[in-house]
Amino acid sequence: MKPLVRGQETDLVEVPANWYLDDLPPMMFIKKAPNSHGFVNPRDVEQMWRDQFDWVYREHEYAVFPITIHPDVSGRPQVLLMLERLIAHFRSHDGVRFCTCDEIADDFLRRCPRKF
Repeated sequence: MKPLVRGQETDLVEVPANWYLDDLPPMMFIKKAPNSHGFVNPRDVEQMWRDQFDWVYREHEYAVFPITIHPDVSGRPQVLLMLERLIAHFRSHDGVRFCTCDEIADDFLRRCPRKF
């Protein structure tokens, strides 16, 4: 085993992803995936996402909360209702804003400039 050899730093910013904040694993059935559920109640997913958001909001002054939403999953009526409730909950908190990944990356680079 060799120690990690770091390459040259760039201005690339990686926006984190999280399987627990992704609609596909719990709500889309994939026939050949052994752990595919597909029929999880959206209210269960909503509560999990709400609890995660509430903790992040309470514990961090600044954070990114990237939810991955697929149109073939979250485009279903029951999931659209879940998203409406979640968005209302998020918006009820001061300082929360919705951003594109480009806006998140630009904001990060402003807050944490690279030292090349």
